[in-house]
Amino acid sequence: MKTVAGGIAGIVAIHKAPAFAKNMNKLKVGILGLGSHGFAGLWNSDTQPCKNYGVWDDVPEMAAKMKVSFGCKKVFKDPVKLVNEVDVIHYEHADYRKALELVQPALMQGKPVFINRPLAASIYDAEEIIRLARKYDAPVLSPSMLEFGPEVTEMQEFVKENGPIRGYEAYCCEPHFTWHFPHVINYAHAALGGGIDTAYFTGDYFINLANWLSDEGGVMPNSPIGTSLSVLKYKPRNGEPPIIGMNHIGAHPEGYHIDLYTAKANKVFTASNKMGAYFNQVYTDFFVNRKIPRPYDAVLEQHRALVATNVSRLTGRAVSLDSLGGEDALPYSDSIRGWLLRLNKIY
Repeated sequence: MKTVAGGIAGIVAIHKAPAFAKNMNKLKVGILGLGSHGFAGLWNSDTQPCKNYGVWDDVPEMAAKMKVSFGCKKVFKDPVKLVNEVDVIHYEHADYRKALELVQPALMQGKPVFINRPLAASIYDAEEIIRLARKYDAPVLSPSMLEFGPEVTEMQEFVKENGPIRGYEAYCCEPHFTWHFPHVINYAHAALGGGIDTAYFTGDYFINLANWLSDEGGVMPNSPIGTSLSVLKYKPRNGEPPIIGMNHIGAHPEGYHIDLYTAKANKVFTASNKMGAYFNQVYTDFFVNRKIPRPYDAVLEQHRALVATNVSRLTGRAVSLDSLGGEDALPYSDSIRGWLLRLNKIY
């Protein structure tokens, strides 16, 4: 893939208001890379305030397919040229190690950037993305959709009435390390706040999609998948004992939930079956009104907790979030991208 670094100076020089701000037409959405969820499909509709305009992928055959499926007008060979022609960026490339390189031009133009989870691979890349977002007033959104349901507020009220919080168990019924640990970590963080001290990984490590899903997209029979756990210990709050969070992902039949244990009571909160609709509202408000739903410090702590979980997996010990350096990163396997290309009949 051709690097985007060479075009940065020119991008800053041509900084200008988005087309939407000038003529009140639909916002043009630029799609960078094939991903796993297809959230940009929301904009393949005449009833939405945004409209898919252009697509780029480092596999040209895949970009051509995405142009049709997402209703885009153009395929771009150069990701920087795509950024220059659109108002907002939807980044979903499955190789999250490329996130900083590919979204940097948009951030330096002050354009809103959605990044499908995880935010980036390394600590450095994540912090640099947020630094650029702050410097150029370029909103960044990289969430789990579980962060926005009404049960988040309900959990906060429950803790207020029955607290202080002692511990929790957060559960996601899907097993992929980098895609699904953000569901439980971010879900709990949105409800209970931050201050995570250490992360400890135990259980099965799962990252190869081909061990779980067939090339047609269905779950493989008798998939050899167990469960994984990230035990998060929080820094003490107001002289109380540290909160212990059991962040659990794996192939079990239960749905997304959090079981809260407070000083007075415990209660299970189940994710709304309308979580996709709640996410779409946030996603729309983000692009149209440039509204950032969660503080960047929270976004960075969530990412740091995920990376600490991986470092714990590698070292076999609890890892302090404060001990992480810029090169500490999430694992990656080409099997992720390879499976997606096979699913779309690109080999």
